[in-house]
Amino acid sequence: MTTGNEMTARSQLLSACCPPSDNAEHHELRPEQISMFKVPLSCEAAAGLGCGVKAKPILQNLARQPFVAQAWLHHDGTIVAVLWEEGIDPEFRGERVRSILAEQGLAARELLGAARESTLRDFSSGAGWYRGDAVDRLSEQEAAIIAARLVHRVTAKVPLSDAVIDTLLGVFAEVCRHQLINRPLTSARLRRQRIANEILKAGRKHLHEAAFKALQEAAALGHRPVKGEK
Repeated sequence: MTTGNEMTARSQLLSACCPPSDNAEHHELRPEQISMFKVPLSCEAAAGLGCGVKAKPILQNLARQPFVAQAWLHHDGTIVAVLWEEGIDPEFRGERVRSILAEQGLAARELLGAARESTLRDFSSGAGWYRGDAVDRLSEQEAAIIAARLVHRVTAKVPLSDAVIDTLLGVFAEVCRHQLINRPLTSARLRRQRIANEILKAGRKHLHEAAFKALQEAAALGHRPVKGEK
């Protein structure tokens, strides 16, 4: 059970580190110049969140293409929206996006018909869509979620004061943020190791022996959710 203090601190972390997404005037963009693609860019460490680490190079690559005006990822990591320059053949659009994702070992499926229209309506609001230069916000949110998960694992075994919980949430989130944003080329395996090692290094400064042992056990489970966790 997450404590009220953990929930409040986690909420404060998320609001502080995660400003709103790119809220451009999406409703003013011409629908015929926009393509929508179903993509597998959801975060494995946080349900319902896009993976900034995976998405950033893809979106930046798309945005560099001479025939692309801009590209966005939906907050949940399942949809990429691409705004094309005028006169680009629709068949070429799909081929180019699929090619760019294939370079990362991923697949893309273009949304058509009712699915496209529904997604366009969501896109026109501008809420929850991130360009390549903004997906670090998703990584910051992921970092805060991981921090809250690790702290909850510890407090499930050893009680901690509110002050210590607040401190751990902050320092753990910063550890994860650094690994996710500043070391984007790190392999997933090495990233897991580094996050665990840095979490332990930071936690040692703030925890007594029993609590630190609980943190060691928490870190050993990894930063992704295990059975029974969200």
